[in-house]
Amino acid sequence: MKQKTVSRRMGALVSVFGEVFRTETGQGRECVVENKIIIEAGQMIKLLRVLLLLPLVFWLQQSYAAEGGLQPFIEGTALSTSLGDATKTVVAALEKGGFEVVGHYSPLKNVTIISITSPVMLKNAAATDRGGYGAALSVALEFVSGKTFLSYMNPKYVANGYRLASDNSEVAQALGVILGNEKSFGAKPRTVADLRGYQYSFGMETFNDPMDLGSFKGFQTGIQQITSRLRSGADGVHLVYQIKIPGKDEVVFGVDLASKNPDANGIKLVNTVDSGIPHRYAFLPYEVVLKDRNAEALNLRFRMALFFPDLPMMGSGGSFFSLRGAPDAIKQVLRKALGGTVISDSNGTNNGFGSF
Repeated sequence: MKQKTVSRRMGALVSVFGEVFRTETGQGRECVVENKIIIEAGQMIKLLRVLLLLPLVFWLQQSYAAEGGLQPFIEGTALSTSLGDATKTVVAALEKGGFEVVGHYSPLKNVTIISITSPVMLKNAAATDRGGYGAALSVALEFVSGKTFLSYMNPKYVANGYRLASDNSEVAQALGVILGNEKSFGAKPRTVADLRGYQYSFGMETFNDPMDLGSFKGFQTGIQQITSRLRSGADGVHLVYQIKIPGKDEVVFGVDLASKNPDANGIKLVNTVDSGIPHRYAFLPYEVVLKDRNAEALNLRFRMALFFPDLPMMGSGGSFFSLRGAPDAIKQVLRKALGGTVISDSNGTNNGFGSF
């Protein structure tokens, strides 16, 4: 047999695994290892290459997870001022930075929620079917112990959860500069793929399963009727903002759910499942979309689950089971507030969270 010398680099790698290589001529190349197991030399070399690549692959996966994982909310830079002064400061900064403040309200004495949009956001909404849901973002200010905490919806999380045409990177960067970006919070990071097809559990609604809130005689008639009724605060549902989607017969209304029924009261729903500071009040207000002559809203079994994905189904503390009456309560109060004509109820049941 004629022995062939293995390269020094490969030899060093091989020695790590405690193996001695020898190539032989004749019927074919063979690789003999100390434990007498004989395998084809080319396969061993391929295996070594794979082993060499494993650390790199692992590093790339970790880097992707760190960069690709998205959380629903972002905590901005807190202000050491009163809620009123902080609100004025934030509104001025947003407007100076190119955003339009389309509405704001105070569901609690120490909380103000600001709704914003921008030309970039409207363009993104217009490029997306049912894109009205992503036409606005919420910024929440919460005064606690002499400090005003600031948090806002993560633009990228919203873009993917609402399946927008663009990922809102430009919007996220701008808000990070204006409001600060101390950290993301609200849930374990989710990948873009997870969010684009999000469903909390089998049998629960997705983005494509909205609540039917009724139809109207026409698009303009629908706008007029909905606007008038929401401004009157009928049934504890108040208008926060109204945005027309460019180039489409589509309008999104942001509504304050202030019903006396706790199952249809937005701030009470958040407080039921969230006790952190800052609270995830940027979950509010709730969106209602009028598309052509038909009104709809995302089912709470999807929308709440999207922004609170780590909330357990069952449990003694905050859980979806504790909100089991909320999805249908919200549907009924919104239908009554809008006053549209509901022909069927095929997209909903009389069950709450935990019904499959």
